[in-house]
Amino acid sequence: MITLPENKGVSSALNRGFDELFQDPAITYVTWVSSDNVYYPGFIERLRRELEHGPDSLGLVFSTFRHIDASGNSVHDDKQQQALIRYQSQPHHELLNASIVGVSFMYKSKYARLIGGYRLPPVEDYDYWLRLSEVCDMKFVPELLMDYRVNSTFSVSASLQSQEEHRRWRYIFQIAKHEARARRGIPVEMNILMPVTDIATAEPLLDKLLEQHYSNCIIRLLDLTPEQQAASLLPRIPDPRLIVTPRPYYSVKEALIQAIGETTTRFVVCYGVKPYIAVTDLYELTDFLRPLEATHAFYYYFDDHSNIGSGTVVSFVPPEWNYVYFTHRLHQALEEGR
Repeated sequence: MITLPENKGVSSALNRGFDELFQDPAITYVTWVSSDNVYYPGFIERLRRELEHGPDSLGLVFSTFRHIDASGNSVHDDKQQQALIRYQSQPHHELLNASIVGVSFMYKSKYARLIGGYRLPPVEDYDYWLRLSEVCDMKFVPELLMDYRVNSTFSVSASLQSQEEHRRWRYIFQIAKHEARARRGIPVEMNILMPVTDIATAEPLLDKLLEQHYSNCIIRLLDLTPEQQAASLLPRIPDPRLIVTPRPYYSVKEALIQAIGETTTRFVVCYGVKPYIAVTDLYELTDFLRPLEATHAFYYYFDDHSNIGSGTVVSFVPPEWNYVYFTHRLHQALEEGR
């Protein structure tokens, strides 16, 4: 038993414990648990068996789990539980977009020794899975092996009640993704251009945008405010993808046309006026458009979100709000004077 004289958070405690464990070369499989969750009798045996009988390259296994309340009652119905299983069953490269591993897991100590300890609280587990998946393979076991207590005293969800706390969590979450893409040499895929004419209007729109699951982008705030105030948003809404571009005395149309002409990423979006409806909108639109470069120019959601539309020709620039465009199609339209 290790007693820590001071509470320095989950990352510090885990690193202290694993530093001790990893002094023993005989330790092959490791996991960690939280006192407020419920682990089923087969939790350790089932996950250990997957690692033991899997290929040597398999270093991380994870199972599904059930959300429970303070009294131990299930929070979700069967349909929602199946949705969680589908979410966790995504291809493993989707870990860069979403934390599909969850809270029920086990991994090999030899791979853990390669990547260093936990960091980036309060997303230390997500950052750890990203780094671990860069040195080994991972596998999902679609079996219920534990109960996760939602909003318990010590859970991350309980600590994200205020807007400020949620923004901080979101910022660190994006830092983990940003650093992972840099380590893997993945280029930025999209520019999102957001004209800012009024700070009070821009702040809630930007907050909504930063909730999107899709994150491989740069978000350029085109500052059209008379006193160039867009930079004042950054301390309140931090995000590693945000860039403020001063555009004093420009109209919205002029600023967008110039910014489109400067854009070099594969996709571009002009964001403003209205937020996306679902947090997966940008992800889904980009996923639809990505393989259609030879035939299509853009994809978009209908205003009522009832369907997805597309187009093969750009009729005018600047384009429609919140459509996802191939950048070269907009460049072509600019050259042709549309």
